[in-house]
Amino acid sequence: MGLRVEAAIAAAVIAVAVVGLALWPLTAPACVRGLVLLAGSEEYTGFDRELTLASAEAVRHFVIDRSAPALPAEVGGAPGFDAEAVSHLVDVRDVLIPSRTLALVATVLAAAWCAVRIRGRQGKRLVGSALRAAGWLLIGGGGLALIAGALDFDAFFAAFHSLFFAPGTWTFPADALLIRVFPLPFWISAGVLWAAFVLAAAVALIVIGGRLCFTRDGDGV
Repeated sequence: MGLRVEAAIAAAVIAVAVVGLALWPLTAPACVRGLVLLAGSEEYTGFDRELTLASAEAVRHFVIDRSAPALPAEVGGAPGFDAEAVSHLVDVRDVLIPSRTLALVATVLAAAWCAVRIRGRQGKRLVGSALRAAGWLLIGGGGLALIAGALDFDAFFAAFHSLFFAPGTWTFPADALLIRVFPLPFWISAGVLWAAFVLAAAVALIVIGGRLCFTRDGDGV
């Protein structure tokens, strides 16, 4: 395997790791709670703040843990999560859990490769090149996604969902509890936060990669 091919494969694995790892803070209880509050979801649900947050937490837990309790069909005396909503959330879980696992596997592989390769002078340059390539790959892909989302978020949102879910399984009426707990402002904020995590990691990769190449060439320390 040529060094360029090896570096390209490593860059792709690192980029996958970063994109997937960014899902972890986004699915943390504190983050979901903050995004729900920021989106003003209680105004959409008609529930008080605590019941709205409890509904959001129930969904968050459901999509990251196969042993999570079933979602209630009734919430606060009103219709809760119906069969269609639960079916979609099962689909989400079937995508999210493997994605998070893949991110961890990619991280371990990337870290192991870096640890082995960085020992030699040529290896440091190879690792540096891979880190920089991963960083620019993330910036390029993230930039295109941000532009697409800014131009037409609804179309971007639909295209993104079509990659993972069958048509018609992820659209719900405006009065569905799932839509009211997680309204469009929630997803816009979540998307921006995800992009911020990825961008910060990309910049760090470029800086660290550049430093490794710099020291490899004997111009640094």
